[in-house]
Amino acid sequence: MFTKKGILVFLFVGILFSVTNNCFGVGALFVRPLRSNQTHEKMNMKSVDARVTIQDQIAVTHTDQVFFNEMNTEVEAVFVFPLPEGAVITELVYWFNGKRYVGRIRELQEAINEYNDKIRRYLDPALLQYLGDNLFRLNIAPINPLSEVRFEITYTELLNYEFGTISYLYLLNTTRLSPQPLERVSLSIDVNTQSPIKFLESPSHQNSTATSIVKHSDHHYSIVFGDENFKPEKDFLLEFETLREAVDIHVLTYTPSVADSFGDDSFYALWITPPDTIDDDTTVPKNIVFTVDVSSSMEGERIKQLKLALNSFLDYLLPGDYFNIIAFGTHVTQFQPDLVNSIPGNLESAREYIRQLAALGLTNINEALLKSVQQSFRDSAMNIIIFLTDGYPTWGETNVHQILANVKAANQKEAHIFSFGVGEDISKVLLENLSGQNGGYTQYITADDSIAVMIRNHFQRISKPILDDLKIEIPGLQTLDCYPKILPALFWGSQVLEMGRYTNSGLFEVLLKAILRGQPVIFTNQVSFTDTLGGCRFVARLWAKAKIDHLLREIEIYGELDELVNAIIDLSIRFNILTPYTALYADPDDPPTTVESEPGPLVRTFELRQNYPNPFNPETEISYLLPPNQSSYHVVLKIYDALGRLVKELVHENQTAGEYKVCWDGTNTVGEKVPSGIYVCVLEIGKVRLTRKMILMR
Repeated sequence: MFTKKGILVFLFVGILFSVTNNCFGVGALFVRPLRSNQTHEKMNMKSVDARVTIQDQIAVTHTDQVFFNEMNTEVEAVFVFPLPEGAVITELVYWFNGKRYVGRIRELQEAINEYNDKIRRYLDPALLQYLGDNLFRLNIAPINPLSEVRFEITYTELLNYEFGTISYLYLLNTTRLSPQPLERVSLSIDVNTQSPIKFLESPSHQNSTATSIVKHSDHHYSIVFGDENFKPEKDFLLEFETLREAVDIHVLTYTPSVADSFGDDSFYALWITPPDTIDDDTTVPKNIVFTVDVSSSMEGERIKQLKLALNSFLDYLLPGDYFNIIAFGTHVTQFQPDLVNSIPGNLESAREYIRQLAALGLTNINEALLKSVQQSFRDSAMNIIIFLTDGYPTWGETNVHQILANVKAANQKEAHIFSFGVGEDISKVLLENLSGQNGGYTQYITADDSIAVMIRNHFQRISKPILDDLKIEIPGLQTLDCYPKILPALFWGSQVLEMGRYTNSGLFEVLLKAILRGQPVIFTNQVSFTDTLGGCRFVARLWAKAKIDHLLREIEIYGELDELVNAIIDLSIRFNILTPYTALYADPDDPPTTVESEPGPLVRTFELRQNYPNPFNPETEISYLLPPNQSSYHVVLKIYDALGRLVKELVHENQTAGEYKVCWDGTNTVGEKVPSGIYVCVLEIGKVRLTRKMILMR
């Protein structure tokens, strides 16, 4: 529903501006005289300043963009831009006449009505809406002639992890839409990790004199990119990898205050990651069914991509693997009646079968999948279905919920289903639920993707032993509302993330129970779940985003039931998250904020953050914030052991407002290394006393 709507709006705006789809992004603003029918023109961008904070795999990006209206008349502006998959916008700030207005989440139609009312009265609102498929539109009107336009957007995202490497991408290249070079571009990235960083680099800008990479410790790097008279050539890509030798279990937490409106419970994000390396000879035999959509909707570029993908899959079959190909339009056909060995003769015949495939007919997904799960899968091999489609059923059973139920019931051999969406207009609800309910994952193939690389990586994952039937248990910790509801299998080169809430605190043993090569295995780690106010605030918002995504998938299946829609709106407003049912609205009738415009943390209260990494060895970083309520504070920062004995005093001085970071090397006042255990960090500012538990593991 919203996917189609988003695509239609996206195409409409693309035609209106006479630019290509991939032109939208950070830096593209189009204007025309207010209340006119003239063609939109591109507005000059003056500057872009971005601050990024990365903690393990969660990134918070704050962009501050300034444009200049060269027209001699009032204009209205439209800014359409994509964000990375899974990113969530948490703040919109609009500047007018030197004043800073912070947007508030409102119910969608209410926000639109107020925006239109303000325009009619020649006031200056800003409205940010979600169009679908992580595409966003910002409307600003009116804008004074020969004046600057400035707005800030903050978004949070879970970074992509693949084969040990974590990637962050900032869309610099989209600033090329500015008619003139930018006066200034700056990008500041701060990276902190709980595990030591093996390497960190920028493949896109590593050798540029505009880029600086500084290592502060094994767990902390900072990266700065800056340029003047800027003409972009490519996006900024940052990649890093952390050290791990076994299955890694890490957690980030956040305990809200009353002012947060997040409720009383604490929030957690739990990562589980397999080891970096597995012996090359540790491979498993495979039974693979390639189930491919050749309906009329696959005509043109899609059928070409599908054939290329199929031939790439065949390239990676090994001796001893068995396979079959099932193609479907209105009717379902098979390469062979059942699985056959991947000997040269069968592979050659399969390539000829692929060559003759043509796009024709309707889309009978239900029958094709049922025939696929009924193949003669062997218990001694890994059983796999690779499903390639554009994802919209149009023949036979077309109800998505019923198709999912039929496949789950018929999949008696528990074959892992991996869905590959081909093209741009895809039913993600069907594909992601199909894979999620049957032990696989979903990937998307677009015209810009290297199919050969995607297929190679996929076969690397499925050719190694996997952890199946995953269950996360934390005895003693009272958890609730955890997502995803069904944990996927843990493949080599991938990882599992669970978001949840908890109501008590302490040091708990986290158990990952799974099946490896048919045998039960258990991995454990000691993890601290604190109830001290604060922590990683973005964890709460990512949990809310996970729940909203779950509710949106329910709506795709069951329709727009009032209780589902109302639950999304409630979460959106409480957690300040943009959704298809809400908008971020900056109202000029609201009092402007008095925060300084220069980049920096918006500090209103004292905050002692959880140390990073935690647990740690041999050192950890402690950060705290002092609000701009007075000129200076007397600050004392001490470390105590579990019995309340003073271990070390790290800070005892007067400090001004701002953010401070202190490193503790795990030693006492005389420089001796202290033993493993629980320690307490205490921050004292006058009568204010904040504490954090820390775990040292030697």
